[in-house]
Amino acid sequence: MNPASSILLRQPDGFNGPKTKSALIKALQKELNKQFNKKLVVDGKWGTKTKTAIVTVEKGAKGNITWILQAALYLEGFNPGSLDSIFGKGTESALSKFQKAKKIIADNKAGKETFTKLFAV
Repeated sequence: MNPASSILLRQPDGFNGPKTKSALIKALQKELNKQFNKKLVVDGKWGTKTKTAIVTVEKGAKGNITWILQAALYLEGFNPGSLDSIFGKGTESALSKFQKAKKIIADNKAGKETFTKLFAV
């Protein structure tokens, strides 16, 4: 089981409330620190430092950051298929639909703008 998946299994506040979103942000901050040594404070808050630290995730990516992206898309109503940590066709389709719905460039890459739309209050 993906370590980040415990976030949804616990469902901190029912399913898609502020505590669940904060838990996903914490998981993202931990992964950015672990994989890219970003030295973020792991506080579950979407702020300038977290946004600046975001790396672009695109088709073919694998791992916890991809899983967090999949979970966030799912919680926003854009089903990527299985939450398997692999950025494949399902994730690409869900991402494209999300980007179009949020009126951002639908480039099928999850970068700063996409993550901001997923996590900013």
